[in-house]
Amino acid sequence: SSGINAEYGQYSNMLKEARAMYTRYEALLTSHRNLRSQFQTMIAHAPELQDQLQANATTQSILEKNGEGLLGTFKVFVDTLNTLVNITMQDTLYTIKNYENARIEYDAYRNEIGALQNAVQTDSNKNKLLELQVVFEDRKQKWEKLKDDTHTKMNLLNENKLMVMRQQLDMFNSAVIAYFSGNGDRLSEVLSEYHIKAQKFSEEDASTKSFLSRSE
Repeated sequence: SSGINAEYGQYSNMLKEARAMYTRYEALLTSHRNLRSQFQTMIAHAPELQDQLQANATTQSILEKNGEGLLGTFKVFVDTLNTLVNITMQDTLYTIKNYENARIEYDAYRNEIGALQNAVQTDSNKNKLLELQVVFEDRKQKWEKLKDDTHTKMNLLNENKLMVMRQQLDMFNSAVIAYFSGNGDRLSEVLSEYHIKAQKFSEEDASTKSFLSRSE
């Protein structure tokens, strides 16, 4: 189980950093929105700067739109990673722990039975041996079932992890490249390809903490 524990730690760190990135970009998006609004408001108060203010408002609006798309991909990435780490991996780790505990219990009864079989065969020892063998068979069946469950869950985890993370990492990378190259059309294509909704926030949402921060 040391391998999956180490892997769980690595994916947990990835999730932590992805959540932190979401929060930071949500704050940046709020700044774009607020600055765009301020530029537009100032047009009426500084008509002599109307062209420059409108140009800047338009630029911030584009950054805001692209930022909403980027945040949409971040949210999907974080939600998917959270499911993998805190549901799928934790469930597998729980099964492995139960399997390891069952093996310890199984070995303990097996050793106790071995000791009694090698001891003087008194009536007391014979009766105790019969009782232990009943319990031993029960523990053996429990251990074998958990062994099969662990094998099945490990296979499913590996298959699911590979399939899901390949898709998510490709999506994440494509969205980040499109955003930072200023290619809004490509970013829209990524959103469409992966069926992602842009993360739009109301003014009320902008004044509150990130939903990811609140959920931690």
